[in-house]
Amino acid sequence: MDNCPTSIHSVPDGAAFLVLDITNGTPRLLCYHIASFGSGSGIEVQQPAGPLLNASFAVSCLGRKESFHGICIDATTTSCSSVVLRVTSKTSEYAFRPGNARRAGAVVQASVHNSLIDCHSDVWTRYPVQAAIQRETAVGTQHCPRSITFISSRQPEAFTTYFRALIRDFEQKTRKPTRRQLADISVSARPSFDLTTPNLVPSQFKAGDWLVGLFCLIPVHIAVTGQNRFIPLRDGVISPDFEQSLFGADVAHIAEA
Repeated sequence: MDNCPTSIHSVPDGAAFLVLDITNGTPRLLCYHIASFGSGSGIEVQQPAGPLLNASFAVSCLGRKESFHGICIDATTTSCSSVVLRVTSKTSEYAFRPGNARRAGAVVQASVHNSLIDCHSDVWTRYPVQAAIQRETAVGTQHCPRSITFISSRQPEAFTTYFRALIRDFEQKTRKPTRRQLADISVSARPSFDLTTPNLVPSQFKAGDWLVGLFCLIPVHIAVTGQNRFIPLRDGVISPDFEQSLFGADVAHIAEA
């Protein structure tokens, strides 16, 4: 945009925002999608029936957040008009999100953003903690105990207490088998990071064994459970057409699909 916009309005679900731009007396209403912001000049959308030049403009929703209204209020003509927009996005990605709920047994001091710690629980919830097929490593492989080190000026005990409470809440909520893999993680904090520190002992793998594990032990998500049944996935995505094509098929056909 070449000039400064008149006003900027975020949509209720946060997926996009509307920009009111007036150039040479001509108003324009542009929509910018968050997922593609910066890669284009915005999408010009249809304006409400009322004039935008001397009117008040607002964005709100009625019922569903993904369907929002651009509302134009003209006090001069005592009129109100609106245009309905719907922004859809099929993109799903991981994000660090601060949580409002305080975890039981967490640090007593007020914390602002714990999302860099809470994201561990999101990963444990989405994926198995204990692998169904245990990996066999070559002779000579040295596994160091799992550990997480936070670089922060806060007291190390604050991170240890919060992380233990995070694990306890996860195990009580999901009941997933962990076999103490989470409880055995060593959590620490230090004010600075130095690669030459004597306490940093890396694990050692043979190159061939590491490459085999990288290429052959990648987990594949083939189905999910829902409505008391298994729902097969096609390329990791639920597809009703693909599920319909498997009705009545034998095991060999399903495996090839």
